[in-house]
Amino acid sequence: MFLKAGGGVEVREVDKPRAGRGELVVKLGVCGVCGTDLEKARGHGVTTAILGHEVAGVVEEVGEGVEDLEEWEHVFVHHHVSCGRCHYCLNGNPTMCSLFLRTNIEPCGFAEYFRVPSVNVERGAVIKLPKAMSLETASFIEPLACCVKALNRIHPSAGFSSAVIGFGPMGALFTMLLRLSGASYICVGDVSEFRLGFAGEAGADDSVNLAEGSMREACLAATGGRGVDLAVVSTGNLKAYEEALRVVRRGGAVCVFGAPGRGARLELDFSKLFIDELSLIPSYSTSERETRQAFELLRTGRVNPLPLITHVYRLEDAVEAFATAADPSRSMKVLVRA
Repeated sequence: MFLKAGGGVEVREVDKPRAGRGELVVKLGVCGVCGTDLEKARGHGVTTAILGHEVAGVVEEVGEGVEDLEEWEHVFVHHHVSCGRCHYCLNGNPTMCSLFLRTNIEPCGFAEYFRVPSVNVERGAVIKLPKAMSLETASFIEPLACCVKALNRIHPSAGFSSAVIGFGPMGALFTMLLRLSGASYICVGDVSEFRLGFAGEAGADDSVNLAEGSMREACLAATGGRGVDLAVVSTGNLKAYEEALRVVRRGGAVCVFGAPGRGARLELDFSKLFIDELSLIPSYSTSERETRQAFELLRTGRVNPLPLITHVYRLEDAVEAFATAADPSRSMKVLVRA
């Protein structure tokens, strides 16, 4: 699947890739449709134009020199890797590594077969899956790992209160992780009543339809009038950032988690940030460390994302899958399978 000139996506026929030295070819099992994929399809993406990165599949071909991986093994593949040697990697910022965005699976994740470059294999981007883990579950490793990385950057205190603004698939995963991390209170907000129907199962205490009003009243009532310790913005909609600043307490943190569109601008009263000591903490993508952490959370069943799946499409129907995923009134998590 590829981006079309002027917007939209299309499925094309391409040659089957071959595995060179140190490389793998993987047959697609399942790939999740991510919000960043949808932004790219709309022409608003801020990252690489390659689609599909929530992938799990079956090893089809093993290149010369690859050890510990065999044909027919089930694997998760992370599309980006860092070098592990540069200033950014050595200072805890591997997603800022210059190698990170230069690496990717080819031709994309929404492909019947895709090639995994040797550097991805060498740097630990391929995880062998246990027989008990379904490919559907494994397709959540990357998105959950993004949530893990964000929470690792925030380091919330025990018993923290929180709000999640934007309750799509990522907001739901973040809610599950917040609950697992010891949150004493979680309020979620979205404009889709359909998606808010998943709030209780994800572990939220309160849910608010933002088309009808603010989360502020619920958050203040639950925290003795302070506001929440942490507000996670898991949508690129700039109105969500305004909502986050309404619900977070003085001295609290706002996690910039959803991907804003290219050139997005928001007016901020920096005197309020200063006086209230508010922290804005962005978190982009994820690294091999967090994918391993997410894998363990899924392997042990501490996080169960399968109830979030509302639609599964065949690869030849991937255009329809994108249309469904873009409609929050009827979908939560949409998967594409070969």
